[in-house]
Amino acid sequence: MLKHGNTIVDSIWVHCSATRPEWLAGSPLSEKVKEITRWHVARGWATIGYHWIIDRDGTVAKGRDEGTRGAHVANYNIGSIGICLIGGHGSSENGKFLDSYTPEQENALRRLIDDIRGRAQITKIRGHNEVAAKACPGFNVKRWLEGKPAKKKLTESTTMQASAVQVLSGAAGGVTAISALDGNAQIVVVVLCVLVMAAAAWVMRERIAQWVKENGS
Repeated sequence: MLKHGNTIVDSIWVHCSATRPEWLAGSPLSEKVKEITRWHVARGWATIGYHWIIDRDGTVAKGRDEGTRGAHVANYNIGSIGICLIGGHGSSENGKFLDSYTPEQENALRRLIDDIRGRAQITKIRGHNEVAAKACPGFNVKRWLEGKPAKKKLTESTTMQASAVQVLSGAAGGVTAISALDGNAQIVVVVLCVLVMAAAAWVMRERIAQWVKENGS
């Protein structure tokens, strides 16, 4: 049973180096590990904070010993293993894995997680962005593990955009029509515009409900 002192290791945290794809291109992973170690030592840490590092070609290197408490996620280091993917610069918390990393890294990460599960009582696998205001590792780890597509923002949905345009167009058209009419005709147009906008709003509500169902977790 893998432990940090008296604490059972039960979680894995996924991180990134936040470097560009071409960072130290052509250099062996050992050189990249040395550079990350230099960053971490400069922060006052004893050595590199991660337990494992995965390079762009899928090569895996060891950082801290798994039996030693890491330094990779504040307040969650005891009882956890930290894995760092090389890359992730400019990523967002809900990005796609392959937008920032390679297929080789994806395969290596899955294998490494399975290996760690084989020697530790892992019950949680999380991304750094779940507990910190940062994009790291650049994707939603839970959705990635479940094979779900990257979570979209509501404002990025084309159907939501279409619904908004529909409502605004109805309102603008109504204002134009009303300005050209008098008396009872204006009342009729106002009623029709309200009905059209209400119908468009109902459609938008249904689309939002569907979006939440697909992207809510």
